[in-house]
Amino acid sequence: MFLRSLLALALAPLSVLTAQAGTGELRARVVAGGDSTPIRSARVDVLRAGTLAPVARTTTADDGTLRLRVAAGRYRVRLVAIGFAPREVPGVDVRDGAATDLGTIGLAVRAADLARVTVSGEADLVTLAPDRNQYVVKDMPSVRGGNVLDVLRNVPSVDVDIDNVVSLRGNSGVTIQINGRPSPLKAQQLGEYLASLPADIVERVEVIPNPSANDDPDGSAGIINIVLKREPDAGTSGGVTVSGATTGNFTAGGSVGVQRGKWTAFGSLSGYRTAWLRTDIINRTNLQVAPSTYLAEHAQQDTRQYGATMTARLGYQPTAHDELSFDGLFTSRVEFEVDSNVYRNLDAAHAFASANDRVTTNNNHRFNLDLNTGWRHAFEEKGHKLSVEARLYRATEQGPLDIKGHTLAPDFSRTGFSAVENEYGLEAPAETNVRLDWVKPLASWLRLDAGYKWLLQGWETRFDTEVQNLGTGAFGPDSNRISNFEATQRTHSVYGVLNAQAGHWLLQAGLRLEDAATSFHLRTHDSSYDNQYQSHFVSALVAYNLTDADQLKVSMSERIRRPDPGFQVDPSLTYTDPLNVSRGNPFLRPEYTRAYELGYQHQSGTITVQLSPFFRRTTGAIRAIRTIDTLGVATRTFANVATTDAYGVDVTVGRSVGSVTGFVGASGFRQVSDAANLGAGLSADAFVWTARANIAWRVSRTLDVQGLVTYRAPQTVEQGTQGAQLRPSFAIRQKLMDDRLALTLRIVDPFNSATEISTTIDPRFIQESNRLRVIRGLLLSANWTFGRQRKQHEQLPDDPG
Repeated sequence: MFLRSLLALALAPLSVLTAQAGTGELRARVVAGGDSTPIRSARVDVLRAGTLAPVARTTTADDGTLRLRVAAGRYRVRLVAIGFAPREVPGVDVRDGAATDLGTIGLAVRAADLARVTVSGEADLVTLAPDRNQYVVKDMPSVRGGNVLDVLRNVPSVDVDIDNVVSLRGNSGVTIQINGRPSPLKAQQLGEYLASLPADIVERVEVIPNPSANDDPDGSAGIINIVLKREPDAGTSGGVTVSGATTGNFTAGGSVGVQRGKWTAFGSLSGYRTAWLRTDIINRTNLQVAPSTYLAEHAQQDTRQYGATMTARLGYQPTAHDELSFDGLFTSRVEFEVDSNVYRNLDAAHAFASANDRVTTNNNHRFNLDLNTGWRHAFEEKGHKLSVEARLYRATEQGPLDIKGHTLAPDFSRTGFSAVENEYGLEAPAETNVRLDWVKPLASWLRLDAGYKWLLQGWETRFDTEVQNLGTGAFGPDSNRISNFEATQRTHSVYGVLNAQAGHWLLQAGLRLEDAATSFHLRTHDSSYDNQYQSHFVSALVAYNLTDADQLKVSMSERIRRPDPGFQVDPSLTYTDPLNVSRGNPFLRPEYTRAYELGYQHQSGTITVQLSPFFRRTTGAIRAIRTIDTLGVATRTFANVATTDAYGVDVTVGRSVGSVTGFVGASGFRQVSDAANLGAGLSADAFVWTARANIAWRVSRTLDVQGLVTYRAPQTVEQGTQGAQLRPSFAIRQKLMDDRLALTLRIVDPFNSATEISTTIDPRFIQESNRLRVIRGLLLSANWTFGRQRKQHEQLPDDPG
């Protein structure tokens, strides 16, 4: 209340300046384009030029009519209804004291196009469709000056942990796509790559829990598709963003787009500096010796990164039925990191026994290059299309590590060297693929989507370690810590999906057949592990429009999660430090998931509701397993558990009340893991729930305030528990120069709560971990845009968007 009163007092002069002079009435009748049947409960948004949030909103009456009073001015009117293509009417002039009648407006039926049958939330920030949810983030103050991971933290059901690992509904086996193309990177490596992409190049995020057979089947949890800004405004347009934070982070970038006749071009370039500090506190009890011994570890990681990101898109339409395109994405980053670890060994009485430290200095360079070229042809027959796309992806991460260890006295002063080591690592994932897609209407209510994809993926890893003989000072290789392997995966896929619409029914059925061959060659030991397997993946969806505002659906899909050829498969020993090591499992098998989901969607006026119960069964689920030996060395490896079941419900509610808009969401599910095939004490049965609220308050036409709060409850996992997490952030944005300039102030992690607390409980040891990533700070960004307002881009015939 105090904050609202203070803002109201401060903004009183601005409120006077922006007061409305007069009002008029807007009238229209909305009907189905085919038979002129009135459409009731169609949502009607009235927007000013250059804005996303509507100044007024209503829904049509039972006879399809609408009457709405708005302030005099020039607007665009947007209409959205389930089962119909959205339509926008530009250049609507409303005069003071007069009625503006738009007449009869027809909406085209979206026959057999499930992805476009949407229920939209406030200001189209949330769009709900039968097979996916879409979240527009380009205008969110809470992501300004951040990176793509900050964007994902704003999306319901998506979580990003302290290691930048992305998960969906508690499952990290999610496929991340960029512009509809899966990333070959895995887990933490992928998270670090997403952290290098600025948030300002993101247009929207699509969450697809149950993808159809058209999509690659990888990812047991589904797909998160990050859509980058690629289309220019008419003429020449662009923008510049500069941001800085009290944590030492800095970003500067810009974009420019040109549209001239048959040519379109868009490009962006940004550079950044990031810095953060992470602290890990670990206490471990070794139960394998009698009496038990204890280890207390304190680790601190200080990281600095400098990088650049560049995107480019070039499009050309040689004819009215053909389009050629080229897309490129390049990132480069240099990282400087210092890890300082202190280990205290305690006896059974918790008295000091010995201590040592380990300081690692890391300097590596990473780059990613993603090139795509495509051709698309639209036949004379409406809806008949053919497209071909080729992709080349290359990435490298490499650099040296210098390690120095010391023995410590009880007062932690250094008494001498315990280890001096040099390491050099290289990781190089690569991908080449060709995809062909064909769309053919079989009837006015039936459509066939079919295609073929050839995929070749490769991974190369080299890791060398030299250890100094402390007596002679000479360096020599450590044969136990040398890895040199290459892995390849070749996949042929064919797929087909039938899409149908009959009255209020929407139907989809798909099948994907895949032949895969993998090869893993460990050069160090001249050993190979080859595997060839065939898989089939079924997808189905049935949706029924109860009314123009309510929809029910049921869907299912089959998915696969293949082992990471690096840390999950490579049997070479990898050191985090001498007391924490990892070893992959070359016999690890893919895990298969069958997912079912029910759904209810409702939109009326200013409220949007989505309720999604789901069930997911995974066979051969890949899980990390930790063991400890009598010397206190903890080893992490990976294994396939028998089955994992997860079932629960997602709820998202979007609401607009006056100048306050946003959504709240919650997800609760029970996860049962049967790991009896691996031994006693590894199975788990847990209930997990998360909640999220994202609220925006439009204080005035030019001032916005936004707050985001996420919470994850404590949960039980294999071999232990994970503590609760609370992550709030806030932002305030002021628009100037007729909305061309925006100043945004973000408050990141105000309570310093970016922590993860976990406990590992095993018959052989107990370990408690507390990890804190220091990201608290203030971030100020300025964004300036130029160019003409966006116009409808010329599209191929029957192009859905």
